[in-house]
Amino acid sequence: MVIQQQQQEYRLQELGDFLRTRRARLTPEDVGLPRGSRRKTPGLRREEVAQLVGVSVDWYTWLEQGRAIMPSTQVLERLVQTLRLDANERSHLFLLAHQQPPPALLLEPEVVSPALQHFLDQFGNRPAFVSGRRWDILAWNDAGCAVFGDYRLRTIRERNTIWGIFTHPLSREYIVDWEEDARHILAQFRSSCGRYPGDVQLTELIHDLMLCSPEFRAWWPDHEVRSGQEGRKTLNHPQVGYLMFERLTFQVFDTPDLKVTVYTPLEEADTPRKVKQLLDQWYQQEGRRDTTFNLTQIRQSGQDSVGLWLETCCERVAGKWTANSSVMASYGHWCAANGYEPKNAKGLSQSLAAHGLEIGVNKRIVNENLRQKMTRGIRGLVIL
Repeated sequence: MVIQQQQQEYRLQELGDFLRTRRARLTPEDVGLPRGSRRKTPGLRREEVAQLVGVSVDWYTWLEQGRAIMPSTQVLERLVQTLRLDANERSHLFLLAHQQPPPALLLEPEVVSPALQHFLDQFGNRPAFVSGRRWDILAWNDAGCAVFGDYRLRTIRERNTIWGIFTHPLSREYIVDWEEDARHILAQFRSSCGRYPGDVQLTELIHDLMLCSPEFRAWWPDHEVRSGQEGRKTLNHPQVGYLMFERLTFQVFDTPDLKVTVYTPLEEADTPRKVKQLLDQWYQQEGRRDTTFNLTQIRQSGQDSVGLWLETCCERVAGKWTANSSVMASYGHWCAANGYEPKNAKGLSQSLAAHGLEIGVNKRIVNENLRQKMTRGIRGLVIL
């Protein structure tokens, strides 16, 4: 009991210290308040934070003092907005205050960074791919295409793992023990769906599967749930026969909605040799393929449109600073002119960071009304 009390006191003290440090880094101008002439300490006052959050000064003071009070989720979210917390800081705040992660924000478009794609490409003869929250396959390596077919030629729905298993006729021949495997994967899919209630596209996928697959329609109401996607996997490939793999799936730390699945060939059924044979055939086929076709496919995937835009429209200059708005405008215009689907702001930031640029750098500028304001930008980049 004494240890629990000490842990509780430490957590609340950490919460108070965290709020004070976040408050101290802001100015009244950052949150739209007048500075006044008698300010002695840096940062916002407690009174100002309380006013913006919509709580009493006493209550907020108690929170910073480490008193045993329980702020609501709504109050914590207002603190996130008032103190300009980023995603990591938001999670830290909720863990300190509620001892659990915050509720999910609106679902962002799923983006595979160039670094993650490079990671997939290093697996050589081990098929690997990245799937998202709805089990859409978003990225893959050459071995994945060689063994499972060319993902580039499929629509987004056709690249969905659950859709393929339950609606594609060849899946029953390709997957050994199809019914057992399909039941297991459906239970894993059901378990992951519980993390995204209200996802419209996920709801549409389930609705369409109910219409198209008798097995899905029969098994879905059972509410079977299962965790983990590890274990052996046996395939009956139409070109080389049986293939034996060890399958491992793990989350991406920075973007936990994304999962990486890797198939390691086992010695059984001469699998390594057969995979190498399929991969050699894939490379030969790619060598014969027209380069215009390859460029079209790259544009469709758009995995590194940011890198191409950087090469075409930008120059790296140490110490220079460019506002986020200018970056988004230039990148959007380039994508429109070259037939790429542009990433959203978060995806663009992730890609720029992967390309070694410092993002989210605050700077005070003069706006169109000749007033100073703080805005974020990117350091080390000039748009030509």
